[in-house]
Amino acid sequence: MFFSGWMYSQNYYVSDSQGLDTNNGAFESPFKTINKAISMVNPGGTIYVMDGVYRNQNYGTVDVSSKTNMSNPHVATVNKSGTPGNYITLRNYPGHSPIIQFDGQGGIKIADEKNYIIIEGFEVVGPSASIDYDMAMADREYKVLVSLDDDSSTNYTHSYFSGKGIWGGYGAHNNIIIRNNIVHDTPGSGIRFNDSDRITIEYNTVYNTTWWTSSASSAIVYAETIAAAEDDNGTDIKMIMRGNVVYNNWNRIPFFTTNLPDNAQNNNLEYGSATHTSIVDGQGLYVTRSDPEYNGTFLFENNLCVNNGKNGINFDNSLAASAIYSNNTLYFNGAHEQIQDISVAQGNTAHRGQNVAGIKARNVKGVTIVNNIIVSRPPSATPSYYENFSVLEFLNVPNKTANNNIFVNGTYQWPATNNNNIVNVDPLFVSAPGVINGAVDMSSTDFSLQSNSPAINVGDSSYTPAYDILGNPRPELPDAISYSSFEGTAGGWSSFGATSQTSTVTSRTGGSSFLTTGRNQDWHSPKMDLDNLLTVGENYTFYVWVKLASGVSGTNQITIKNTDDGTYFDVTPKVTTSDQEWTLLTGDYPYSSNHNLFVYVKGPTNAEGGGHFYIDDFSLVPQGSSAVDFSVITDVIDIGAYEFLDASLSTNQENENYQRLYVYPNPAKSNLIIANYTKENRVVVTDLSGKQFQLPQQRNAQQQSLSVNVSGLNVGIYLVKLTDTTNNKTHIFRFIKK
Repeated sequence: MFFSGWMYSQNYYVSDSQGLDTNNGAFESPFKTINKAISMVNPGGTIYVMDGVYRNQNYGTVDVSSKTNMSNPHVATVNKSGTPGNYITLRNYPGHSPIIQFDGQGGIKIADEKNYIIIEGFEVVGPSASIDYDMAMADREYKVLVSLDDDSSTNYTHSYFSGKGIWGGYGAHNNIIIRNNIVHDTPGSGIRFNDSDRITIEYNTVYNTTWWTSSASSAIVYAETIAAAEDDNGTDIKMIMRGNVVYNNWNRIPFFTTNLPDNAQNNNLEYGSATHTSIVDGQGLYVTRSDPEYNGTFLFENNLCVNNGKNGINFDNSLAASAIYSNNTLYFNGAHEQIQDISVAQGNTAHRGQNVAGIKARNVKGVTIVNNIIVSRPPSATPSYYENFSVLEFLNVPNKTANNNIFVNGTYQWPATNNNNIVNVDPLFVSAPGVINGAVDMSSTDFSLQSNSPAINVGDSSYTPAYDILGNPRPELPDAISYSSFEGTAGGWSSFGATSQTSTVTSRTGGSSFLTTGRNQDWHSPKMDLDNLLTVGENYTFYVWVKLASGVSGTNQITIKNTDDGTYFDVTPKVTTSDQEWTLLTGDYPYSSNHNLFVYVKGPTNAEGGGHFYIDDFSLVPQGSSAVDFSVITDVIDIGAYEFLDASLSTNQENENYQRLYVYPNPAKSNLIIANYTKENRVVVTDLSGKQFQLPQQRNAQQQSLSVNVSGLNVGIYLVKLTDTTNNKTHIFRFIKK
């Protein structure tokens, strides 16, 4: 029986070496080109691409001197959509590492208005290794010449100098997932989407991109984000950048355009002009120029950003949108000036003008910045222009929270303080270079945490990703929206017209509480922003324990302020408290409509004599749920992209000298070392599809390590699964084979 509109979902296979486009696309009879398979696939179908190098039409015919074939087509274009629950998937065949190599417009493009698509498992390589500064600057000069010429026959079309790795062109998309790809040496952005919504870019490695474009690009970009539908423009998390490793991405060529992009909001009259000589971009992760009415939340989570030209992460010009930056590790970004030193030494023109190196938010509704490690270059080891580099910068951000981060070197802005963040304390990475001059070789680095790192067990548990950048599980959370026992960190709380900080003078559980001093107004108190924590229509219960400072008497009260309309809601009445014992304040709150809110704990009023007070063991839970039992919580989320692995794989759980298992170098070319390996640990190496590989191994009993020969693996992303055979506990590490 035939049903109108019904299409059969079938998988297709592609092999560059053994396929023919006249085949039927079955495993035994694969197509030769990816585009042929795309022409056949239907929603719900998967295209499996086997080993080989897949290139665009006319590849290798570019002649810069004669300006021949300067805009070759993409290697593959996905020109059809999946449907909800039936994505079209373009991916590597399990165990294979296909290479997409281009010298034109780009590697993989998703055509305009195409949705519900997954792309994963490719290495995408652009032509940047064949381009130099003189070639790119000469092309910019040509671009200026023809763009300002009224002769339409000389329109500029040289995408060779701006080709992108994986992107969506400049048309709208929604429900796209780009994961587990390696993208490098693209003249323009590595991964980019414009005018799109509900996009996830996760667990990709992007490096050596954006060097030669004059289009002011960055490594991974969401630009001009707009809601896919009028009834889908809420404040939920819809745009995600998660688990990406992004390094050595910077601009070398000044920006030029004849038409500034929408919502550019740059007052520099030379911005984008022919006479513009400074560099304005080269970010690691970048969100910019969202639709002014877009209300969604952007999530930057578990990313590693190293040695990028400008900021590691920048959220810009998205007036109605918010962002959460959680558990990212940023190291030695702001490389641009140092790259210019090298360029000038080679006889090139200097293109200066950047002094940022970490996280930036500008012209946006709100940001929550928690559990990040941001390390800038030390001023003593670099030229003077690094002395005032910013690791955390805000401009026109009305709602902002910044707590439980580690800042090393550089400046940072309120609301980040040294009371609610860890400042200028070495995070103690396993292996991080002390000096980077030029491109960093990531194979010799390991940004996971040493066993004595100050980043361990001090994160804000209100923002806990399920996994870290390597796929290791983060601590399981209680059934709570937010909670804190203030063990060395502010837990998302900050000062409201007073001075609030952690204290070890007294505590209800653990060794710390949160002390508020310097009060001279009734409302001076500790507060916590509730942005992105509550769901409209749900009811919540607040719990917090209070104790007054010695010699103080009076009352305390939980209150919520609506900062949109200036109204207040008393969660509890005034409760008499004392300096002799801890008193519980608890009450319910119905969240009926979307607003910007914060909760604060009022102390004794001036009429009661005022005075200092402590809070401890705070819980925000769904109404009807119990408070968090802080007496049984022993593991708190770590700060940064890597969760420290404790001794759970040790055969002797009481061995205090046990050091955790870890793998290095990452990426690896020939041998992968597993440190602190014992004979009770079983090692399995798989690709992302689960296919296992039998690899030569050599154990060093003296050093308690195991060397795994990975030289026979194809370039790509793999997993090392380590299982303790005595208790069957498993940890998973993600590594890149170069």
